[in-house]
Amino acid sequence: MWITVLLFAFALAASAHLWAQSYPGVTPLQRTFVVSDVSKTNVSLAIKSTRGVPLYQLQCHSAGYIDPNFIYSGDFECRLSPTPPSYTYSTLLTEDAHQSADWESRGRFFAADLRGACADIPQFGATRSFKLRGMDLTLAISDWTFTKDGKLGSLTLKVTVRSNPSAQRAIAEIVPLPKRAPTGCKIRGRFVDYSALPGNH
Repeated sequence: MWITVLLFAFALAASAHLWAQSYPGVTPLQRTFVVSDVSKTNVSLAIKSTRGVPLYQLQCHSAGYIDPNFIYSGDFECRLSPTPPSYTYSTLLTEDAHQSADWESRGRFFAADLRGACADIPQFGATRSFKLRGMDLTLAISDWTFTKDGKLGSLTLKVTVRSNPSAQRAIAEIVPLPKRAPTGCKIRGRFVDYSALPGNH
């Protein structure tokens, strides 16, 4: 029984820590990146404070990109890190307070996520937004093509950052999985329902 009580207390403490801080305001921005070959993606964008101080670094690469601190997977994946780096979470785009793997975020895109009606699923298709650390960050993919073997060939990525003082979670706020999805869109096979996990609120 004591073990159960301690685990519950730990989960509550971790959850409280996620909301215990306040963060400096960010400078709004919008940048568009044309990626002609997804297999060679090398997107890097600094997000700065209203005083021009670098706060976060957004990096996007394809699976197999060599990074000693992060394993990129999927066809295309974006990672958000604080500046200077902190390795409490391998990406701030995760929604899991107890993140155990680099892929655990909606920052990872598969070709299948952009096929047919799957691309139109809010927050899990071509456009995904993240609320955290005093900002709204949106990743919007358009103009995508596929290779002959079905992988992502090229795409255009639009990154939008807006100030949101009410977004004060240290990592991305949880977005529940849709209750229904078009046939063939394997939402539950590629995403975790973090709202159902203890210590994540």
